[in-house]
Amino acid sequence: MVRPQGGKKSEFVYRDSLWHGADMFGTGVASFGHVHGVHLQNHDRWDDYMAAVLDRGELPLHRALPVTDRERLIREMILQLKTGRLTADYFRRKFAADILNDFREGWQSMAERGLLTIHDDRVELTPDGFLEVDRNLPLFFEPEHRGARYT
Repeated sequence: MVRPQGGKKSEFVYRDSLWHGADMFGTGVASFGHVHGVHLQNHDRWDDYMAAVLDRGELPLHRALPVTDRERLIREMILQLKTGRLTADYFRRKFAADILNDFREGWQSMAERGLLTIHDDRVELTPDGFLEVDRNLPLFFEPEHRGARYT
């Protein structure tokens, strides 16, 4: 939250919407996006990116992957975890899923290492958890996506 002069609250609507599943077009070389249930990635080489945009007048899309409802849930759960906290009730209401049970091993692994705490229905990262969240995200990936190259 940012407080501009005058003390009025400002919200980062775009960022906050993104964490809750909003679509986003990636811009730039190798950028990722997510539009209508499809993950997108732009060309990861400058020459290919520029040839698509400037020479051919095309979007610089390199690859796209339609995602399942389960993958959408995982995407939102990971994005919200990166904010430092999430509530299981959100996922029960939106996806009819019990993330605390369904991803129990991941939560336990991080909690045992002091990276997060679980209070009732809420998961919160510790300060160390914030520093290590990205390297722990594969704990929540589907098995076939663990260890995949992303560029």
